[in-house]
Amino acid sequence: MTTLMYIHGYGSTGNATKGQLLKKMFPECRIVSPTFDYDHSTPWQIQEQIRKTVEEENVAMIVGSSFGGYQTLCATAFFHGPVWAINPVHEMVPTIRRVILQRGAIHSEELFVDMYKDFDSKVFQRQSELNKSGQWPADTPLSFALSTDDELLGDHTPLLSLFPNTNRVVWKDNSGHRFLRFEELQSELSATIVR
Repeated sequence: MTTLMYIHGYGSTGNATKGQLLKKMFPECRIVSPTFDYDHSTPWQIQEQIRKTVEEENVAMIVGSSFGGYQTLCATAFFHGPVWAINPVHEMVPTIRRVILQRGAIHSEELFVDMYKDFDSKVFQRQSELNKSGQWPADTPLSFALSTDDELLGDHTPLLSLFPNTNRVVWKDNSGHRFLRFEELQSELSATIVR
């Protein structure tokens, strides 16, 4: 049975709506959707959890949303298979400062920001450069689903300058940051699943 992995966003859980929708959209697949403790884990620890899940569950495709979309893009450093990033964060440190720290959930705010600065420069930016240089691995098809009206992250076109070599980019109006039209991606997702 083909296994798909869903990586939830910040403030969500492994039981997130999109993970549940994936189960409904692909009943013939097994969906794994672990809960990540973004507040109390380093980005390196999150990536190690993703790597471990990929290996143990024989994951064939990863779908990640928002903060999880960022983690999905970073996971391409070790995961080779199709990935979908749904409204991913692509300016991590400014987004942490503007959105996450405003919620007051993080106790060591500067440590949290510094961890992501380091991680972003060593992993996310490296993956972006790999993609821009045309050296993106052929066995890691990269697709984006982006909202034209993302009220949280705004315009996603700068993301595409960071990752210009993509397999698919699907734009949806009237879907907001939560990408409320997720179920409409069924045929696009299905076309990229390696069975």
